Amino acid sequence: MYKRQTKDISILSDHWLLIGRQVYTDFGKYIDLLAIDATGSIIIIELKKDKTPRNVVAQTIDYASWVENLSSEKFVQIYADFAANNGLPDQTFDQAFKAKFGVAPVEDEINSSHQMVIVAAELDASTERIINYLNDKASVAVNAVFFSVFRDGESLYLSRSWMIDPVAVSYTHLTLPTNRE
Repeated sequence: MYKRQTKDISILSDHWLLIGRQVYTDFGKYIDLLAIDATGSIIIIELKKDKTPRNVVAQTIDYASWVENLSSEKFVQIYADFAANNGLPDQTFDQAFKAKFGVAPVEDEINSSHQMVIVAAELDASTERIINYLNDKASVAVNAVFFSVFRDGESLYLSRSWMIDPVAVSYTHLTLPTNRE
């Protein structure tokens, strides 16, 4: 999942639509994955193969600071590029959004909030403390999810564990400023 073509992120959440992979930012870095949920909240997903260094949180927040000022038109373009590069059947953002969520996207709601998710094999202790602090004290929506592979004879099993239960965490208070171009 880490660096190959990823078209389906249902292993992370059935409630997200993947809209971009390796999204180039204006400051010369690449966001691993961008997704959107039915409310228009943008999800910034950073993938790490092994144990995370604590600077992964700063990296993800840096990406979120770029995402915060993007217009809905930019997300439409990000999705169009992603769809074209991956041969997706829904070539437009509106088509994909409606196919996934059953409703048309509301332009004013796209990017009105965002979430950050770090995917890793494990977190170092300082990264875990930082994520907990940001969620508890600063009301910053950052979470981590871990995957482990287990073998039982010839069978392989994949286990997913969230650091903070995504259902229990409320991200509704994370409305972003609307100083869009």
